Amino acid sequence: MRIDQAQSSNFGNVSIVPDPDTLRSIPWAPEGVKVAEMLCESRWKDNSPQEACPRYAARKQLERLDDLGFNLYSGHEIEFQLLENKTLEPVFNYISFFSQRLFNKHSKVLFHFDKSFQESNIDVERYHVEFGPGFFEAVTKPKYGIESADEAFNLQQGLLEMADLEGLRVTFMSYLSPNDKAGLATHFNFSLWNKSGENMFYDADALDKLSVVAKQWIAGILKHSKALFAFTNPTVNCYRNYNDPFKPRTPDWGMEDRESCLRIKNEGPRKTYFENRLPRGKSNIYLVMASTIAAGLDGVEKKMECPISGKQEDAESLPCSLDEALCELEQDEDLCNALGKELVTWFVKSKRDTELALYEGIETKEEIFAMEKEDYL
Repeated sequence: MRIDQAQSSNFGNVSIVPDPDTLRSIPWAPEGVKVAEMLCESRWKDNSPQEACPRYAARKQLERLDDLGFNLYSGHEIEFQLLENKTLEPVFNYISFFSQRLFNKHSKVLFHFDKSFQESNIDVERYHVEFGPGFFEAVTKPKYGIESADEAFNLQQGLLEMADLEGLRVTFMSYLSPNDKAGLATHFNFSLWNKSGENMFYDADALDKLSVVAKQWIAGILKHSKALFAFTNPTVNCYRNYNDPFKPRTPDWGMEDRESCLRIKNEGPRKTYFENRLPRGKSNIYLVMASTIAAGLDGVEKKMECPISGKQEDAESLPCSLDEALCELEQDEDLCNALGKELVTWFVKSKRDTELALYEGIETKEEIFAMEKEDYL
Protein backbone atom coordinates (compact mmCIF):
# COMPACT_ATOMS: atom_id res chain seq x y z
CA MET A 1 0.00 0.00 0.00
CA ARG A 2 1.37 3.39 -1.00
CA ILE A 3 0.61 4.96 2.35
CA ASP A 4 2.97 2.58 4.18
CA GLN A 5 5.72 3.39 1.72
CA ALA A 6 5.25 7.10 2.32
CA GLN A 7 5.27 6.74 6.11
CA SER A 8 8.64 5.04 6.02
CA SER A 9 10.31 7.52 3.67
CA ASN A 10 10.98 10.27 6.22
CA PHE A 11 9.28 13.20 4.50
CA GLY A 12 10.38 12.34 0.98
CA ASN A 13 9.66 14.55 -2.03
CA VAL A 14 6.55 14.49 -4.19
CA SER A 15 5.76 16.14 -7.50
CA ILE A 16 3.61 19.25 -7.72
CA VAL A 17 1.72 19.35 -11.03
CA PRO A 18 0.00 22.56 -12.20
CA ASP A 19 -3.37 22.65 -13.94
CA PRO A 20 -3.01 25.05 -16.92
CA ASP A 21 -6.79 25.60 -16.99
CA THR A 22 -6.53 27.45 -13.67
CA LEU A 23 -4.06 30.09 -14.93
CA ARG A 24 -5.09 33.59 -13.81
CA SER A 25 -3.55 36.92 -12.94
CA ILE A 26 -2.94 38.20 -9.40
CA PRO A 27 -3.78 41.91 -9.73
CA TRP A 28 -3.11 42.65 -6.06
CA ALA A 29 0.60 41.88 -6.51
CA PRO A 30 3.00 44.81 -5.88
CA GLU A 31 2.71 47.66 -8.38
CA GLY A 32 4.91 47.28 -11.45
CA VAL A 33 5.04 43.49 -11.15
CA LYS A 34 2.96 41.04 -13.17
CA VAL A 35 2.12 37.84 -11.32
CA ALA A 36 0.12 34.84 -12.49
CA GLU A 37 -0.92 31.73 -10.61
CA MET A 38 -1.98 28.16 -11.34
CA LEU A 39 -3.46 25.66 -8.92
CA CYS A 40 -1.50 22.45 -8.48
CA GLU A 41 -2.02 18.91 -7.26
CA SER A 42 0.50 16.63 -5.57
CA ARG A 43 1.55 13.36 -7.20
CA TRP A 44 3.89 10.52 -6.39
CA LYS A 45 7.26 10.37 -8.08
CA ASP A 46 5.93 7.94 -10.69
CA ASN A 47 3.33 10.64 -11.57
CA SER A 48 0.42 8.65 -10.14
CA PRO A 49 -2.18 10.67 -8.17
CA GLN A 50 -2.00 11.13 -4.43
CA GLU A 51 -5.47 10.24 -3.21
CA ALA A 52 -4.97 12.38 -0.10
CA CYS A 53 -4.68 15.53 -2.24
CA PRO A 54 -7.96 17.41 -1.51
CA ARG A 55 -8.41 18.79 -5.03
CA TYR A 56 -7.81 15.36 -6.57
CA ALA A 57 -10.30 13.85 -4.10
CA ALA A 58 -12.96 16.31 -5.27
CA ARG A 59 -12.22 15.65 -8.95
CA LYS A 60 -12.39 11.91 -8.33
CA GLN A 61 -15.92 12.22 -6.92
CA LEU A 62 -16.95 14.52 -9.77
CA GLU A 63 -15.77 11.84 -12.21
CA ARG A 64 -18.07 9.35 -10.48
CA LEU A 65 -20.96 11.73 -11.12
CA ASP A 66 -19.91 12.16 -14.73
CA ASP A 67 -19.86 8.39 -15.25
CA LEU A 68 -23.51 8.36 -14.17
CA GLY A 69 -24.40 11.18 -16.54
CA PHE A 70 -24.59 13.90 -13.85
CA ASN A 71 -23.03 17.34 -13.45
CA LEU A 72 -22.64 19.14 -10.11
CA TYR A 73 -23.59 22.83 -10.18
CA SER A 74 -22.51 24.56 -6.98
CA GLY A 75 -21.57 27.75 -5.21
CA HIS A 76 -20.28 28.80 -1.80
CA GLU A 77 -21.18 31.31 0.88
CA ILE A 78 -17.81 32.42 2.23
CA GLU A 79 -18.14 34.09 5.63
CA PHE A 80 -15.09 35.93 6.92
CA GLN A 81 -14.16 38.22 9.78
CA LEU A 82 -12.27 41.45 9.14
CA LEU A 83 -9.87 42.48 11.91
CA GLU A 84 -7.50 45.32 12.67
CA ASN A 85 -4.06 43.86 12.09
CA LYS A 86 -2.32 45.33 15.16
CA THR A 87 -5.00 44.75 17.79
CA LEU A 88 -6.78 41.78 16.17
CA GLU A 89 -10.05 43.46 17.15
CA PRO A 90 -12.98 43.27 14.68
CA VAL A 91 -13.42 46.36 12.49
CA PHE A 92 -16.82 46.73 14.17
CA ASN A 93 -17.63 45.16 17.52
CA TYR A 94 -21.37 44.66 17.42
CA ILE A 95 -24.01 42.78 15.41
CA SER A 96 -25.79 44.65 12.62
CA PHE A 97 -26.91 41.98 10.17
CA PHE A 98 -27.30 43.18 6.54
CA SER A 99 -26.62 46.81 7.56
CA GLN A 100 -26.15 48.90 4.42
CA ARG A 101 -24.65 51.77 6.43
CA LEU A 102 -22.08 49.45 8.00
CA PHE A 103 -21.27 47.95 4.61
CA ASN A 104 -20.79 51.45 3.20
CA LYS A 105 -18.43 52.33 6.04
CA HIS A 106 -16.09 49.54 4.92
CA SER A 107 -16.91 49.70 1.23
CA LYS A 108 -13.53 51.11 0.20
CA VAL A 109 -11.70 47.92 1.13
CA LEU A 110 -14.59 45.62 0.09
CA PHE A 111 -14.85 47.20 -3.36
CA HIS A 112 -11.07 46.97 -3.67
CA PHE A 113 -11.36 43.26 -2.96
CA ASP A 114 -14.13 42.88 -5.54
CA LYS A 115 -12.34 44.82 -8.30
CA SER A 116 -9.27 42.62 -7.85
CA PHE A 117 -11.38 39.47 -7.85
CA GLN A 118 -13.04 40.48 -11.11
CA GLU A 119 -9.64 41.03 -12.72
CA SER A 120 -8.56 37.59 -11.44
CA ASN A 121 -11.61 35.75 -12.86
CA ILE A 122 -13.09 35.16 -9.42
CA ASP A 123 -16.81 35.80 -9.77
CA VAL A 124 -18.51 37.06 -6.60
CA GLU A 125 -22.26 37.59 -6.93
CA ARG A 126 -22.72 39.69 -3.80
CA TYR A 127 -21.34 40.78 -0.44
CA HIS A 128 -23.17 41.64 2.76
CA VAL A 129 -22.64 42.23 6.47
CA GLU A 130 -23.09 38.97 8.39
CA PHE A 131 -24.33 38.04 11.87
CA GLY A 132 -21.32 38.83 14.07
CA PRO A 133 -18.62 41.40 14.97
CA GLY A 134 -16.58 42.22 11.88
CA PHE A 135 -18.46 39.53 9.93
CA PHE A 136 -18.97 39.75 6.16
CA GLU A 137 -20.04 37.24 3.52
CA ALA A 138 -19.02 36.82 -0.11
CA VAL A 139 -21.24 34.59 -2.26
CA THR A 140 -19.60 33.01 -5.29
CA LYS A 141 -21.38 32.63 -8.61
CA PRO A 142 -22.34 28.96 -9.14
CA LYS A 143 -20.15 26.97 -11.52
CA TYR A 144 -20.04 23.41 -12.78
CA GLY A 145 -17.59 20.82 -11.50
CA ILE A 146 -14.21 21.60 -9.97
CA GLU A 147 -14.36 25.21 -11.18
CA SER A 148 -16.73 26.01 -8.30
CA ALA A 149 -14.32 24.73 -5.64
CA ASP A 150 -11.36 26.42 -7.32
CA GLU A 151 -13.23 29.73 -7.35
CA ALA A 152 -14.07 29.51 -3.63
CA PHE A 153 -10.53 28.45 -2.71
CA ASN A 154 -9.03 31.31 -4.72
CA LEU A 155 -11.47 33.73 -3.10
CA GLN A 156 -10.39 32.70 0.39
CA GLN A 157 -6.69 32.99 -0.45
CA GLY A 158 -7.26 36.35 -2.15
CA LEU A 159 -9.05 37.74 0.90
CA LEU A 160 -6.17 36.70 3.15
CA GLU A 161 -3.52 38.19 0.87
CA MET A 162 -5.28 41.47 0.09
CA ALA A 163 -6.14 42.10 3.73
CA ASP A 164 -2.45 41.79 4.60
CA LEU A 165 -1.62 44.49 2.07
CA GLU A 166 -4.35 46.78 3.47
CA GLY A 167 -3.08 46.59 7.04
CA LEU A 168 -5.98 44.35 8.03
CA ARG A 169 -6.44 40.69 8.89
CA VAL A 170 -9.00 38.27 7.48
CA THR A 171 -9.81 35.08 9.35
CA PHE A 172 -12.11 32.13 8.74
CA MET A 173 -11.63 30.85 12.29
CA SER A 174 -15.02 29.61 13.40
CA TYR A 175 -15.10 31.34 16.81
CA LEU A 176 -12.67 34.12 17.69
CA SER A 177 -14.59 35.20 20.79
CA PRO A 178 -16.51 33.09 23.32
CA ASN A 179 -19.31 35.64 22.88
CA ASP A 180 -19.77 34.96 19.15
CA LYS A 181 -23.40 33.97 18.63
CA ALA A 182 -23.18 32.05 15.37
CA GLY A 183 -19.54 31.79 14.31
CA LEU A 184 -18.20 31.71 10.77
CA ALA A 185 -19.45 29.15 8.27
CA THR A 186 -18.86 28.24 4.63
CA HIS A 187 -22.18 26.89 3.42
CA PHE A 188 -22.08 24.72 0.30
CA ASN A 189 -24.98 25.10 -2.17
CA PHE A 190 -25.39 22.55 -4.94
CA SER A 191 -27.72 20.88 -7.41
CA LEU A 192 -27.43 17.89 -9.74
CA TRP A 193 -28.06 18.15 -13.50
CA ASN A 194 -28.13 15.60 -16.30
CA LYS A 195 -26.43 16.00 -19.66
CA SER A 196 -29.69 17.29 -21.18
CA GLY A 197 -29.74 20.27 -18.82
CA GLU A 198 -32.47 19.00 -16.50
CA ASN A 199 -32.34 19.54 -12.73
CA MET A 200 -32.23 16.05 -11.22
CA PHE A 201 -33.44 17.33 -7.83
CA TYR A 202 -36.73 18.68 -9.23
CA ASP A 203 -39.92 16.78 -10.06
CA ALA A 204 -42.95 18.81 -11.13
CA ASP A 205 -45.29 15.89 -10.40
CA ALA A 206 -44.15 15.29 -6.81
CA LEU A 207 -46.16 16.81 -3.99
CA ASP A 208 -43.10 18.63 -2.61
CA LYS A 209 -41.52 18.98 -6.10
CA LEU A 210 -38.51 16.92 -5.02
CA SER A 211 -37.41 14.02 -7.23
CA VAL A 212 -36.63 10.47 -6.17
CA VAL A 213 -32.93 11.22 -6.75
CA ALA A 214 -33.21 14.27 -4.47
CA LYS A 215 -34.76 12.22 -1.67
CA GLN A 216 -32.13 9.49 -2.05
CA TRP A 217 -29.37 12.11 -1.97
CA ILE A 218 -30.82 13.59 1.22
CA ALA A 219 -30.92 10.13 2.77
CA GLY A 220 -27.27 9.56 1.94
CA ILE A 221 -26.18 12.87 3.48
CA LEU A 222 -28.11 12.21 6.68
CA LYS A 223 -26.85 8.64 6.99
CA HIS A 224 -23.24 9.82 6.79
CA SER A 225 -23.69 13.20 8.52
CA LYS A 226 -21.81 12.25 11.68
CA ALA A 227 -18.80 11.11 9.63
CA LEU A 228 -19.08 14.17 7.37
CA PHE A 229 -18.67 16.31 10.48
CA ALA A 230 -14.95 15.50 10.52
CA PHE A 231 -14.53 17.26 7.16
CA THR A 232 -17.03 20.06 7.73
CA ASN A 233 -15.90 20.84 11.30
CA PRO A 234 -12.19 19.99 11.08
CA THR A 235 -10.72 22.03 13.97
CA VAL A 236 -10.98 21.99 17.75
CA ASN A 237 -12.35 25.54 17.55
CA CYS A 238 -15.29 24.48 15.35
CA TYR A 239 -17.00 22.85 18.32
CA ARG A 240 -17.28 25.97 20.45
CA ASN A 241 -20.75 27.38 21.16
CA TYR A 242 -22.21 24.09 19.96
CA ASN A 243 -25.78 25.05 20.80
CA ASP A 244 -25.77 28.51 19.23
CA PRO A 245 -28.45 29.45 16.67
CA PHE A 246 -28.24 28.39 13.02
CA LYS A 247 -25.88 25.52 13.78
CA PRO A 248 -27.15 21.99 12.98
CA ARG A 249 -27.17 19.69 16.01
CA THR A 250 -28.95 16.58 14.69
CA PRO A 251 -29.04 14.80 11.30
CA ASP A 252 -32.11 16.34 9.68
CA TRP A 253 -33.38 18.22 6.65
CA GLY A 254 -36.08 20.76 5.98
CA MET A 255 -37.51 23.21 3.50
CA GLU A 256 -35.88 26.61 4.10
CA ASP A 257 -34.79 25.44 7.57
CA ARG A 258 -31.63 27.28 8.68
CA GLU A 259 -31.08 24.96 11.67
CA SER A 260 -31.00 21.73 9.65
CA CYS A 261 -28.04 19.90 8.10
CA LEU A 262 -29.60 20.26 4.67
CA ARG A 263 -31.67 23.33 3.90
CA ILE A 264 -33.76 22.57 0.81
CA LYS A 265 -34.60 25.47 -1.49
CA ASN A 266 -37.28 24.54 -3.98
CA GLU A 267 -38.42 27.33 -6.29
CA GLY A 268 -38.95 25.58 -9.60
CA PRO A 269 -36.86 23.59 -12.10
CA ARG A 270 -34.10 26.23 -12.33
CA LYS A 271 -33.95 27.08 -8.63
CA THR A 272 -34.14 23.82 -6.73
CA TYR A 273 -30.94 23.13 -4.82
CA PHE A 274 -29.57 22.00 -1.46
CA GLU A 275 -27.59 23.99 1.08
CA ASN A 276 -25.17 21.92 3.13
CA ARG A 277 -25.08 23.91 6.38
CA LEU A 278 -22.57 21.70 8.18
CA PRO A 279 -19.27 23.33 7.05
CA ARG A 280 -17.61 25.84 9.37
CA GLY A 281 -15.23 28.57 8.27
CA LYS A 282 -12.03 26.52 8.51
CA SER A 283 -13.30 23.58 6.48
CA ASN A 284 -11.44 22.62 3.32
CA ILE A 285 -13.51 23.54 0.24
CA TYR A 286 -12.38 20.50 -1.75
CA LEU A 287 -12.92 17.97 1.04
CA VAL A 288 -16.41 19.32 1.70
CA MET A 289 -17.27 18.89 -1.98
CA ALA A 290 -15.73 15.40 -2.16
CA SER A 291 -17.42 14.10 1.00
CA THR A 292 -20.79 15.66 0.12
CA ILE A 293 -20.79 13.91 -3.27
CA ALA A 294 -19.62 10.60 -1.79
CA ALA A 295 -22.37 10.64 0.84
CA GLY A 296 -25.10 11.75 -1.55
CA LEU A 297 -24.14 9.21 -4.20
CA ASP A 298 -24.25 6.42 -1.64
CA GLY A 299 -27.89 7.28 -1.05
CA VAL A 300 -28.63 7.31 -4.78
CA GLU A 301 -26.80 4.09 -5.61
CA LYS A 302 -28.41 2.21 -2.71
CA LYS A 303 -31.82 3.83 -3.25
CA MET A 304 -32.02 4.83 0.41
CA GLU A 305 -35.33 5.78 1.97
CA CYS A 306 -35.47 9.46 2.88
CA PRO A 307 -36.41 10.26 6.51
CA ILE A 308 -39.29 12.66 7.06
CA SER A 309 -38.30 16.30 7.19
CA GLY A 310 -37.87 18.28 10.39
CA LYS A 311 -36.28 17.52 13.72
CA GLN A 312 -37.07 14.16 15.28
CA GLU A 313 -37.35 13.69 19.05
CA ASP A 314 -35.28 10.50 19.04
CA ALA A 315 -32.58 11.83 16.68
CA GLU A 316 -28.96 11.23 17.62
CA SER A 317 -26.76 14.27 18.18
CA LEU A 318 -24.02 15.21 15.75
CA PRO A 319 -20.46 14.99 17.13
CA CYS A 320 -19.64 17.55 19.80
CA SER A 321 -15.83 17.30 19.50
CA LEU A 322 -13.23 16.79 16.78
CA ASP A 323 -12.11 13.51 18.34
CA GLU A 324 -15.69 12.19 18.26
CA ALA A 325 -16.09 13.25 14.62
CA LEU A 326 -12.86 11.49 13.63
CA CYS A 327 -14.06 8.29 15.32
CA GLU A 328 -17.35 8.52 13.40
CA LEU A 329 -15.44 8.93 10.15
CA GLU A 330 -13.23 5.90 10.81
CA GLN A 331 -16.29 3.76 11.60
CA ASP A 332 -18.14 4.76 8.42
CA GLU A 333 -16.82 2.07 6.09
CA ASP A 334 -18.92 3.05 3.08
CA LEU A 335 -17.81 6.69 3.15
CA CYS A 336 -14.18 5.68 3.77
CA ASN A 337 -14.24 3.29 0.83
CA ALA A 338 -15.78 5.93 -1.44
CA LEU A 339 -13.17 8.54 -0.52
CA GLY A 340 -10.24 6.10 -0.37
CA LYS A 341 -8.16 4.70 2.47
CA GLU A 342 -5.24 7.03 1.77
CA LEU A 343 -7.28 10.21 2.12
CA VAL A 344 -9.10 9.16 5.28
CA THR A 345 -6.01 7.69 6.97
CA TRP A 346 -3.89 10.76 6.30
CA PHE A 347 -6.65 13.17 7.29
CA VAL A 348 -7.33 11.42 10.61
CA LYS A 349 -3.64 11.02 11.39
CA SER A 350 -2.88 14.68 10.70
CA LYS A 351 -5.76 15.81 12.92
CA ARG A 352 -4.84 13.51 15.79
CA ASP A 353 -1.06 13.84 15.70
CA THR A 354 -0.60 17.51 14.84
CA GLU A 355 -3.78 19.05 16.27
CA LEU A 356 -5.55 17.14 19.01
CA ALA A 357 -2.24 16.08 20.56
CA LEU A 358 -1.40 19.75 21.21
CA TYR A 359 -4.35 20.10 23.58
CA GLU A 360 -3.65 17.03 25.71
CA GLY A 361 -2.99 17.95 29.32
CA ILE A 362 -4.22 21.53 28.96
CA GLU A 363 -6.44 22.06 31.98
CA THR A 364 -8.17 25.44 31.81
CA LYS A 365 -10.64 26.71 29.22
CA GLU A 366 -8.69 29.97 29.03
CA GLU A 367 -5.48 28.17 28.07
CA ILE A 368 -7.29 26.07 25.48
CA PHE A 369 -8.91 29.10 23.87
CA ALA A 370 -5.59 30.98 23.81
CA MET A 371 -4.04 28.01 21.99
CA GLU A 372 -6.92 27.92 19.52
CA LYS A 373 -6.32 31.55 18.62
CA GLU A 374 -2.62 30.85 18.23
CA ASP A 375 -3.30 27.83 16.00
CA TYR A 376 -6.21 29.00 13.86
CA LEU A 377 -6.05 32.81 13.67
